[in-house]
Amino acid sequence: MKSITQVSRMLSMPVKTIRYYDDIELLGSVSRASNGYRQFNETNIAQLRLIKSARFAGFSIDESKELIALFNDNNRASKEVKALTSEKIHALKEKINELNNVVKNLESLHDACAGDEQSQCSILDGLSQ
Repeated sequence: MKSITQVSRMLSMPVKTIRYYDDIELLGSVSRASNGYRQFNETNIAQLRLIKSARFAGFSIDESKELIALFNDNNRASKEVKALTSEKIHALKEKINELNNVVKNLESLHDACAGDEQSQCSILDGLSQ
């Protein structure tokens, strides 16, 4: 069993974040020592690793809950995990396309800007439309 501070250091995850995940019951059951402090077992730590990776990959808290539920279910079908991941990949690709369009738009505005001492600015004009 490890303390929240030990887990925080081990996973490079803020204590506040770990408490939050426990408070919203993302981790299932975290035991408490006689002094009331949280005590994390290897399953809890594996769940936190999964959540950290999932959040980095763009999964929401609710999607992370689904992944944790599947992680904890020994009777899960891998197709369920694959379906969630496929949805996320699709959403991320759409977001990348949107961001690429934003970059192109900003580059056009940037290129059109004279960048001189005049007050007229094509970047601000373009962004305000």
